[in-house]
Formats: sequence, C-alpha cells, structure tokens
Amino acid sequence: MPARTNYFQKLVKVINRRLSSSDAKITESAMIFDAEAETNREVDILIEGTASGLPFRIGIECTAVSKPLEIRPIEAFREKHRKLGITQTVVVTDRGFTAPAKRYADKNGIKLLTVGDATSENWLKTFKRLESLSIYGRTYFLKKVSFEVMAGDVDEAFVFDTNVHTMQGDERVPLVQFAGQTFKNAEISKLAFKQLMDNEANPDPWIEVGFTLGGAIEFVDAAGRVARPQGLVVVMGYRSKYRDLNMRSVSYDGHQLAAGGFYDKDGADFASVAINDVDGVLQGSVEVSANFVPRAPFASAKPAAST
Repeated sequence: MPARTNYFQKLVKVINRRLSSSDAKITESAMIFDAEAETNREVDILIEGTASGLPFRIGIECTAVSKPLEIRPIEAFREKHRKLGITQTVVVTDRGFTAPAKRYADKNGIKLLTVGDATSENWLKTFKRLESLSIYGRTYFLKKVSFEVMAGDVDEAFVFDTNVHTMQGDERVPLVQFAGQTFKNAEISKLAFKQLMDNEANPDPWIEVGFTLGGAIEFVDAAGRVARPQGLVVVMGYRSKYRDLNMRSVSYDGHQLAAGGFYDKDGADFASVAINDVDGVLQGSVEVSANFVPRAPFASAKPAAST
C-alpha cells in the first residue's frame, strides 16, 4: 500500500463511497501514468464513472493540515491532474482554505471541500444513536459436529466421519460445510452477541448450538450407507477483535454524516465507516482491513454420533 495512505484519506474515501452512485469505481491511492514525466503518479482517491453517457475521472487529494490550506499545493494538484487526464479536481482538508486558495480554485474549476463539524440540529439528534459505535471482527472454526439419532435413523455400520455428505439439489455438500453453513444461517453472532463476548473471558472460547432436523435430511457415508438424524449439534470455537470507531458528526459537500474509524500507524489494521440518512433510513458504508479479522488456529472438526 502506498506510503501516503492515512486515516484522513481513508475517512474521505469511505464518505465518498457512501455518497457516490453505486456504479462508480472508487480507487484509493490510484497510480496513473504521467506521459510527460514518464512515471506513475499517485492520486489519493480516484472516482471513475459516466454521466449523461460521458466518462469522467474525479481526482480527490486529501490533506490533513494544522491550518487553512494555502494556494501552492492546490496549484500543484491542478498541474498533476492535468497531466493525468483528470476531469475534475477536488481537494479536501479538515482545516479549510485561505482566501487566495479559494479564489484560485474558483477561477480554475477546482472543488474545495472541508470535513467539518455538522450543525444541523435534527442530524445531531440522530447522531446521538451512533456516536458510541464500535466494530468487531470474528472468525469461527468448527471444533465438533454430531448427530442426534434414534433407533432406525441410521443404517447399520454407518461410518460417521469427514467423508459424510448430503445432497442439496445436484450439489454434493460435505458434512463439515453443511454444519458451517447451518451455523451461519442461524445468525448466532446477532442472537448471542453478549454470550459470545462473555465467553471470551475463557482463553479458548466456544459455543455449542443444536439444530432440529427431524429426519428430513439424508446424509451418506463413503460406502453409501444413510443416516437421517433428528438433530445436528455444532460446536464452534472463535476468535474476536474489537475496536472503537471514534465516531464524529461531520458536514461534507452539503451532506450530514456520522463518520469515524481507526488506523494503525503501520497500516496493518484499519476500519472506516460513514453513515447518512436517506429518506429517513440510516445507510452506511464500511471498509475494513483483511488483517482486522483474526486468523483461526488450525482445528479439525470431530464428528460424533449420539442417541
């Protein structure tokens, strides 16, 4: 990832993701070839799409500064974007712009935006529901899966191991995959959120969930023997990571949003989120680093049958 990527840039990116049309392509730290300099140049955020049948390329440069941005960097952005074929230059800061910078931008068709504090009273009331948001990443791994069976549910000599499968239409689904998908579809992360968090006081947290099958699903072992269990019991281990999002209520290009996130200095872990009100419905965009989701330790599921 290019070195110039930072928290402010990621925040501006996710805000633009939230406000842009769904078919727009948004690239962070886009590298574009400069034919005059014969080298690649970086644009903090590149938005590409079409409007009225015509293609456009919007280049957004993000500058986190301690005072209003002066004219010189805006001149440099304009010249760079000219060489790269950018059709609209946008410069974003969190401290505003000097009067000469504003006059220069106005004369040259450059859009200046500030990520400032929202002032709408109605939005600030809405933001109260969002200001304490946090985010978590969790990885589940299957520790054990078992059948609950009654007499007559299982063919004689049925072998309950990782070769057991079921059929979903024409697709052969291994038992381990079936168990994982069944657990996922049950939305246990939502239904048992507090229990899952409390369990993490244990260095090796796990959760056991039972599912009623009622003999309606047929499982087959490697030799073709059949089992129609009454229930399925899934034991999942898991690892989680939690971070505060440090939400703030912001105004950006005439829009009121809740935005926040975190960004580790080495860039290994980050998350950014932007939420706004669309016709009375809160909608959001989230970007999270792949590293934020913990890796699961190696574990092999242990099949078992019970009566």
